[in-house]
Amino acid sequence: MKIKLHTLILLTFSFHTMGQSYADITGAQRFSSSRALDDFSNLKSNVSENEKIDDIKGSMYFNTNFEESTVVFKGVPLSEKTFLRYNPYNDYIEIGKNTSQKTASSILTKSENVEAQIGSDFYKPFSLNSKDKKELSYLVRIFSDQNHTLYLRMSKKFIDEKPAPSGIGGFLPARFEDKFKLFYSPAEKSILTELKANKKSIVKLFPEDQSRLKKYMSENNIKLKDYKDVLLVFEKFGNKQ
Repeated sequence: MKIKLHTLILLTFSFHTMGQSYADITGAQRFSSSRALDDFSNLKSNVSENEKIDDIKGSMYFNTNFEESTVVFKGVPLSEKTFLRYNPYNDYIEIGKNTSQKTASSILTKSENVEAQIGSDFYKPFSLNSKDKKELSYLVRIFSDQNHTLYLRMSKKFIDEKPAPSGIGGFLPARFEDKFKLFYSPAEKSILTELKANKKSIVKLFPEDQSRLKKYMSENNIKLKDYKDVLLVFEKFGNKQ
């Protein structure tokens, strides 16, 4: 049984990034930059979801709850009170009216000028596709000090149902599979590289502590199997601000 999940963007907005003004979908100049900072409604896009999630194992979310959040536009936090949640399957941020809301019809405009603090997580869009610089992906900053910045990309992959292994019979159910990728940049520089969770990749980032780091991982049985192990190393050997 094929299960299709798709989202239709009905309305989008664009920004004049080279000037001090903001434009709506007609191209007409409407707000000065100071006015736009206080007009949260202009950072929304409408979506219509047609999703069948019956018989799918797991969720398309890591956290299904909307949380009281702060939107940041061009580095300035907006005063508008809002409730957001991240949709890792579609890679967009949904907008709600309260914490008990279950579905969403609006999403935050995805732009390098628009960031969001959702609970303890800070979401920032980056261009990660070398073939399409306009394509943006949300990353969460999980560590930062004077020398290192570590980001995490959290996503969900839909795996369709398939026949069970020979001898079992039936079908393995469709499911959402958790996916995590680490990205690294020296301090707060904009250049990002994907960081593999292995000993060789991590140790070379701490050239002055390589011997001590190797000893620490050995004594504490740190296998660097996932991003949590990598974060543990950064928190131990990095210098937090």
